[in-house]
Amino acid sequence: MDKGGRTTGRPGGPAVDSTGEGAANARLWLSYQVFCEVHGRAWLAFARTTIGNRADAELVVAAMTAELARQWPHALRHQVPAAYAWRLLKSHLNDWAWNQDQVAVEATTFAVVIDRFKELAGDSLRSEADQVGLYGAILALPDRQRDVVILRYVLDLDDPEIAAYLDRPVETVRSNLRHARERLARRLGIGELPDRRAER
Repeated sequence: MDKGGRTTGRPGGPAVDSTGEGAANARLWLSYQVFCEVHGRAWLAFARTTIGNRADAELVVAAMTAELARQWPHALRHQVPAAYAWRLLKSHLNDWAWNQDQVAVEATTFAVVIDRFKELAGDSLRSEADQVGLYGAILALPDRQRDVVILRYVLDLDDPEIAAYLDRPVETVRSNLRHARERLARRLGIGELPDRRAER
């Protein structure tokens, strides 16, 4: 025990406040680390669909998680912390995009999104015209439908995970996805957008 009434853990490790405040802070920090471990893959993957390259995506996510760490006690008071973090990520992505060459960003984002959709849609996206048409259709979707499409088909998240990120009921997510698929199919002039993910 040190002079401040704290007991030291393993040699060289942090001191633990015997009053419980230090232990509470440690639990808070641990919960933040676990939260980031659970959601970090999706954050980075979504950032790459906006930014196009991993290095810049990692920088944006690092800035977002640093802010999340500062706001973590407040985030935990939110009904759905994952949704709070998601809005924070989108805010950082918007700040990043504001200072970038939009043509270059669109080109790299196009490559990321279309590569993933080619795996799902197969022969429906063989021509460059079809690929450009699909990408334009995705961009034209309302924000709530576009987010669901990216989370489902590019990040490969399931409906409950998407619902948690967007703070929506699962049925609302499914409705958003259904309407988005109908819009995309109409823009491509096909009866239905193929979905190999649904077949798995």
